[in-house]
Amino acid sequence: MPDNTYNNILIDFESWNKYTYPIIDQDQLLKNFYYSLEEIINFPEIKNKTASQDEYCTIYNKVMLNPIFDSHPIKFSWKEKDDEFISDIESAISLANNIFHTIETKNAYLISLAVAFKKSAPKTIKTNILDNASKLIYEEIFKIENENNYKNNSQKNIEDEYTYTADGQALAFQIQYHRWMIINKSILPETSYMRNRFINIVIRKNFPKHTPDPESKDITSYSESHAKLKEEISNHLKFDVLNIPSDDLDKWINSFVNNVMLVYYGFYKWDKLRGDFYEVFDLENSKFGKKIPDNFEENNKEFSKFINI
Repeated sequence: MPDNTYNNILIDFESWNKYTYPIIDQDQLLKNFYYSLEEIINFPEIKNKTASQDEYCTIYNKVMLNPIFDSHPIKFSWKEKDDEFISDIESAISLANNIFHTIETKNAYLISLAVAFKKSAPKTIKTNILDNASKLIYEEIFKIENENNYKNNSQKNIEDEYTYTADGQALAFQIQYHRWMIINKSILPETSYMRNRFINIVIRKNFPKHTPDPESKDITSYSESHAKLKEEISNHLKFDVLNIPSDDLDKWINSFVNNVMLVYYGFYKWDKLRGDFYEVFDLENSKFGKKIPDNFEENNKEFSKFINI
């Protein structure tokens, strides 16, 4: 790991206080992150500067994600005029890069922000302004995950008028985000972090209700469960106005449902170090095989090896 990372980590807290965010009790929030930073610094492998980049990120995420999740719902102090509200959103977004070091922690904060801001926004803020705020967060997530190759494309993002996801919940935000990602796929880079988080949320909140017994993974009806989840996701991702090839959307949904089931039934597991889902090879010794393939045809072949529908 480069020396400058260790040097920067020691002076971070001083630089944090240069910025003001639309957050009530900002000082206490920053102190919570600072205490976690102190804990990270005191890990022997970081203190002695022997940690690799991967080891550093693993330790950093393990410690710092807790105060990020614990901090929500953050108490915000939003201004009530539309342009000032958007400025506040931009300021809140900037905290991700000002404070955190890894993709996982930056995106965890931004996803939490995306869910929380609509609940606390002033009642005077119009729906289109709230939608614009969400899009600013989408953009930042893409930039963070694709830091080395993200380019500000001259093409304008395609507008999405489908407003199913107005309830401000985590699953709703994920669906809205993926609709936006799909319709802008030609001008935006691919992202896997949000897809993986989406898979985990659907596994916890949605897929079990489509199984014969949500309390038992041993009682299965693979074909019926696959069809029900596919129908639910398809209904959420309807494109009424935009000219999206139905075959492309169907392939995306099929692969997504396949991945949910492969992970839910334990054929694939989350590998924290590499940040993706890998075939279980030796779970007891944390040995994993290959990553779930993204390509539709390869994904279907992999799915059929484990699950017969």
